[in-house]
Amino acid sequence: MTTTELQAKIEALQAALETKAQEQNTYRSQIDALKKQLTDLNKPKLTMAQFDELTENVEYGIGEFDFDDLDNYSIDYGIDYDNRVTCESFCFDNADELARVICEKVYQMFGEANEDNNQENQD
Repeated sequence: MTTTELQAKIEALQAALETKAQEQNTYRSQIDALKKQLTDLNKPKLTMAQFDELTENVEYGIGEFDFDDLDNYSIDYGIDYDNRVTCESFCFDNADELARVICEKVYQMFGEANEDNNQENQD
């Protein structure tokens, strides 16, 4: 084989490799889309009115939370180079309580289903 023939063969193989890589990417994106569809298929469905009510309950739960309570925060103070007091760190510590208040409001929207582990009764 000559140099030209070898170079042409390398280019052909390189092109084939790029084509296969594009096909793999296409398959990968299709698999990801199908996995998302499968996940969405198993989710409970809500109407737009239910989504609106859920949003209102979340907003109400956030509104009930006392953001002005200083015990919800950790603040570290320091003294600046010109003797001014500065806030070196400011951290919201009570995220669990906020989640609890929000979830409490959201849970009021739903009734509890009885779990039946017997497969025959689920069909």
